[in-house]
Amino acid sequence: MERTLKNLSDLERKFINSVIINSKTYAESAESLNVDLKAIRQLYKDLESHWRPLIAIRNKWKSKQIGGDFWDFCYWYLSSEKRCRYCGITEAELTKLHLIGIVNKRTSRGKTLEIDRMVSSEQYSNIKNLTYCCYWCNNAKTDTFTEEEFKVIGKAISTVWKKRLTNDIR
Repeated sequence: MERTLKNLSDLERKFINSVIINSKTYAESAESLNVDLKAIRQLYKDLESHWRPLIAIRNKWKSKQIGGDFWDFCYWYLSSEKRCRYCGITEAELTKLHLIGIVNKRTSRGKTLEIDRMVSSEQYSNIKNLTYCCYWCNNAKTDTFTEEEFKVIGKAISTVWKKRLTNDIR
């Protein structure tokens, strides 16, 4: 039976914190965890299905300077609905829009959902204030609109996305 992140042992969690989250070497991790290098290598093998996705989550956590407890952010990230809070588009639909040739001069953004603060004056470390948002809604919302105000605009954006997705019209 595959382990989930919530039922990792204390040593496994400390290993992930050391190697994945804090980017320590195996030798540094073995020393700080007071285990031999062989045990660290075995933990690596045992947890391989977990650490690859955790690296992507860690990168988002660090790039947004979320702060707070990594595990709180990790559980939020894994359990939140992957849909734009404002227009409702999913990552699968974003992929389809790009495949049909969505007009977007940006190449580094827009293909996946982004993390938005519903109340922009609050910090990213307030996990309850985080939501998923598409590039277009995130870019347009800025710090000008409240969450409720932008839901009105999001409905209009949603109408355009649905038309493009169903009719392949650009």
